[in-house]
Amino acid sequence: MEWSRYNQLFESARFGGFLYNALSNTMLELDEPHYRAIEGVRERGGAEADELAAADPGFLALLRASKALVEGGAEERLLLARRYERHALCFGSSHLGLTVCPTLRCNFRCPYCFEASQEGGAAMGPETVERLLAFIASYKDVRALSLAWYGGEPTLAWEVIESVTQRVQALGVEYAGAGLVTNGYLLTGEKIARLNDLQITNVQITLDGPPEVHDGRRMLAGGGPTYARILANVALLMESPYEGTCAIRVNVDKRNLERFLELRAQLLARFAGKKLSVYPGHVNTSLGHSYDHACSLDLGDWAEFTIDLYRGGGLLPRGGFYPAGNLHSICVATSHNGFVVGPRGELYKCWEDVGKPEMVIGDVAAEEPITDPALRALYALGTDPYADPECLACNVLPICGGGCANKRLRAKHFHEEGLTYCSPYKEHLTAYLEEYYDAFLSREICAAVLTPGVAVRDETGYRVVSPQPQKRDHEAAVMSPVADPV
Repeated sequence: MEWSRYNQLFESARFGGFLYNALSNTMLELDEPHYRAIEGVRERGGAEADELAAADPGFLALLRASKALVEGGAEERLLLARRYERHALCFGSSHLGLTVCPTLRCNFRCPYCFEASQEGGAAMGPETVERLLAFIASYKDVRALSLAWYGGEPTLAWEVIESVTQRVQALGVEYAGAGLVTNGYLLTGEKIARLNDLQITNVQITLDGPPEVHDGRRMLAGGGPTYARILANVALLMESPYEGTCAIRVNVDKRNLERFLELRAQLLARFAGKKLSVYPGHVNTSLGHSYDHACSLDLGDWAEFTIDLYRGGGLLPRGGFYPAGNLHSICVATSHNGFVVGPRGELYKCWEDVGKPEMVIGDVAAEEPITDPALRALYALGTDPYADPECLACNVLPICGGGCANKRLRAKHFHEEGLTYCSPYKEHLTAYLEEYYDAFLSREICAAVLTPGVAVRDETGYRVVSPQPQKRDHEAAVMSPVADPV
């Protein structure tokens, strides 16, 4: 038996010893004798494992089951299976997911926006709408279709949203609904009243802090504040018969991170009992961007920020601190039936490519819509972390999945500098696992108090403390209409 390259053996000053394995996504809590025994196995190998087997066969069986100890070549076979699963997800064809930009115009001028221009350009015209519907109808074998409305600012072309949705609803396909990413400034009562009929199940709106902070970052194209009107529209949405959810994204960097909890508390208090959530988003711009890079949060800053949110406000990151496990970074960009559609009918593979002619992979009006199959393939295959020697040597590969495909593509194949595509787990895994265990232990103690007679720990000196695995609908996750851009 061999020591797994994906093991992380660490001691917490607060909680003691732990062993985590990224391949099985299993975390073990260890008392002092078992921790030292594991140290011996790590440092001296097989002979120490034989002694452990004789002394505590149950513990050795657990180490094997959690992939902390593996037979020679086993990890390579498991990684090959993971790579196969990634490819299967990339090339799944039962779901068509489209992000539609009815216009690239925007009524805001946010300094960190990644889109090259928000000024000119017409909205998607009737002829392009016809071609888009024909493009959708050509996917005869898909079981479901989902849309995400994006831009630019999509509410500037509301009539396109109305037209396309009504035409899609009449196609007879299983329509899984849509998400709407908007700055919220033009989300009037009239538009809100149409959301249910348009099957828009989630609205994402951005507020970057209290008024004095937000209005300095997210201003109108001609200058002027936006916070008060956006908040008034959020109130209209929350007081309406809208059946979906609203997510308030707060784009965070060093200029406003200290105001996040304040804004979140204000919004949740005002809209208590409503289907509204507030979460931080990571501002991340390229080196060539005009935004001040001195204020950006790197991965270490982001990890510290998320941990401080939990310690200071009890706020867990989206999805919690524990790694998702068996994670594959499959999104619209890497999925076979995922596309971003521009207002002229041009096709892209990623939200961040919108408006860049060199990143167009096709056109809905073309006889063969995919005009650059090599670029399309590069997104799925060229970003495969299991083909990257650097990733194969990284002990968090199984829970990272390769990170952002767009940034990986730009860094690895287009040699763009200053892009971070790795997961925060690469440098901060043990810090996240400690915070996970803190929350785990708190829940466990509360359960023991509420249920007298239930022991918090057993007497073996070791136990599994990773969460129960959740069944994940990979295809739904790939093509979800809810997205998370700046």
